[in-house]
Amino acid sequence: MHMSISSMLGVDMKRVHIDFAGLNHMVFGMHVFVDDQEVTDKVLEMLGNPEIQLTMKNIAPLAWNRRFLKSLGVVPCPYHRYYYKTRTILEEELEAFKSGKTRAEVVKKLEEGLFDLYKDETLDIKPPQLEQRGGAYYSDAACNVISSIYNDKKDIQVLNVQNKGSLTDIDYDSAVEVSCIVTKNGPIPLAMGKLPLQVHGLIQQIKSFERIGAEAAVTGSYDKALLALTINPLIPSDDLAEMVLQKLLKAHEEYLPRFFSESAVPNIK
Repeated sequence: MHMSISSMLGVDMKRVHIDFAGLNHMVFGMHVFVDDQEVTDKVLEMLGNPEIQLTMKNIAPLAWNRRFLKSLGVVPCPYHRYYYKTRTILEEELEAFKSGKTRAEVVKKLEEGLFDLYKDETLDIKPPQLEQRGGAYYSDAACNVISSIYNDKKDIQVLNVQNKGSLTDIDYDSAVEVSCIVTKNGPIPLAMGKLPLQVHGLIQQIKSFERIGAEAAVTGSYDKALLALTINPLIPSDDLAEMVLQKLLKAHEEYLPRFFSESAVPNIK
């Protein structure tokens, strides 16, 4: 998002600062600055142009409603299309499924080729195929974190950390994705305060899904897993949630032994 917004504005990344707050894949750009001057409204206005869309590989660049963005007041990430444009993006995914080109299938094929490349011990470049996967430049982000910790740079980076009060309406020990100061002792989350009302509910819903889902994974509780999936806004009914859960457990049975113990629900079909 930082790179794409800098490119949209025609400004070097070093001149652009964005305050980020939320969760992994559920983060918002709260404020965008160029040389300390806030340009959030300008960015939202640009994103309302169908010809200028912030997206990533293998996620359809569906245009945002201009009035919606203005009312939202914060910059959504590409993944938010799944939540704000659920029906449209589902239709796109179903069409892609017919031709075997869903994002998962594209990534799986790319990774098979990448793993073959990595077998070559003489490989001394970053394969260009990585940029086709989605999540490009994570290697740069990782190196930035390592360098900042090692050199105690105390610069600001966007990382997933324990909340520790950064977002006042998220539990202290929950994982959040926020702007942090990176020191030799690791990242320290900046105080981001209270989530704006317009995104508070969605973030809280996803956090509930995450926490209950994590509890289900640790304990092997079928009922907790069902509850977590039903809470997820992308699953529109409890019956569909159970159908999805049954299929997931059956497909990954060897990795989820707790769900198949004698004390677990025995009716996985």
